[in-house]
Amino acid sequence: MPKPRIALLWDESFGWALMAYKSFNGLGLDTGIVTSEDIRGGILGSYDIIAVPGGWASDKTLRLGREGADAVRAFVRGGGSYLGLCGGAGLALDVAGGLALTHASRVPTAHRVPSFSGEIVLRPENSYHPIWKGIRKPYTFHAWWPGQFHLGAGSGITVVARYERPGPDLCLADLPAGDVAKYGQGWEGWEDAYGINLDPERLAGEPAIIETEFGSGKVFLSYLHLETPGSKKGNSALVNLVGYLAPEPKGAMAGKGAASGIYNAYPISGEAVAAAAAMMNAAREFVEFGERNFLWHWRNSWVLQWRRGVRGVEYSMLYGMVGEIYANLKMLNACPDENVSDKVVAARGRVLKFFEDAKGLLMKERFALMNGSMSTIKTGDAEVAKERERLFSGGKRLGGEFKEILDLLDEIVLATLRL
Repeated sequence: MPKPRIALLWDESFGWALMAYKSFNGLGLDTGIVTSEDIRGGILGSYDIIAVPGGWASDKTLRLGREGADAVRAFVRGGGSYLGLCGGAGLALDVAGGLALTHASRVPTAHRVPSFSGEIVLRPENSYHPIWKGIRKPYTFHAWWPGQFHLGAGSGITVVARYERPGPDLCLADLPAGDVAKYGQGWEGWEDAYGINLDPERLAGEPAIIETEFGSGKVFLSYLHLETPGSKKGNSALVNLVGYLAPEPKGAMAGKGAASGIYNAYPISGEAVAAAAAMMNAAREFVEFGERNFLWHWRNSWVLQWRRGVRGVEYSMLYGMVGEIYANLKMLNACPDENVSDKVVAARGRVLKFFEDAKGLLMKERFALMNGSMSTIKTGDAEVAKERERLFSGGKRLGGEFKEILDLLDEIVLATLRL
């Protein structure tokens, strides 16, 4: 029997899309990268499932546009399945800018735990659901700074799993849950100091994975990252889930609006390879800079654990994108984007300058941290605020020079993966 075909929406996910693409393919799932432009062109007719990885849901909505959003809804309404992971789950919600594939919305920030990451144990609502096939207790999966679902009465939503308790490496902001529980004399003082909800007990019983129907299609939303690299239980659940969402691929739909999969190949210049190597060297030195200044350490092979008051996921994402470009350009002789060599060369100067400017910001932030608590968006230091505005736009969302560079790197990564 043919494998279900998965369309992975690439836009506005950056490192999360790259992680999902590698995990899906590493698990032997039949996955194709699609963009919002592809969706507007009708490509979903060739797929059984659309999978949407993490990232800012509102930015994905803007990229899809009304035509793309309508195409996704029509695909699901006609019998396709929607799989949303973290930010992809947020895109499906019934909120401003959402696709309204479900009647669920978001818990307001003031009432949720806004900054938890790592392993967390789930409690299935139905232990016979296909997602749990072959998975032994405890049901420990990974979350990476997710939102939280708010389910209205009579919404027709089935809760697949709820949060139960912290896993071995769960962190709340930069605080290891196990250490605080054992030595920290409770969470109340930490919450006062950080100005946010931190106690993981606030999560107990809250829905983590939900499903519903939209027309003839299935909608499955998880704030857990089942595609987390090295997560054996999460990856097993993901494979189970793909079979559950599309047990019988819709072969009759194949070919409708499909991309040919054949691209022209343009040589990659030696100058571009050298530029990628320079960016990689700068990225490594930048991470070492943060390590020797006690601002972060590698939590695992792909994400930093950073000190509260500085950014970390953004720098992790930048490092990962640069690393992917460097690795791919070393192996490839050609690429479907005739301008990719010029883009890599152009990115070099911007990336190297950004790393240098970010070092200056980090030192200012380190100094400011000695004078009181500080978050990544709140600071009483005017110099820090000014530099944050320029480099990141000052808010939680991706912006500023960082977003411009990330968009450029994203184009390059996508081109190297599509050959």
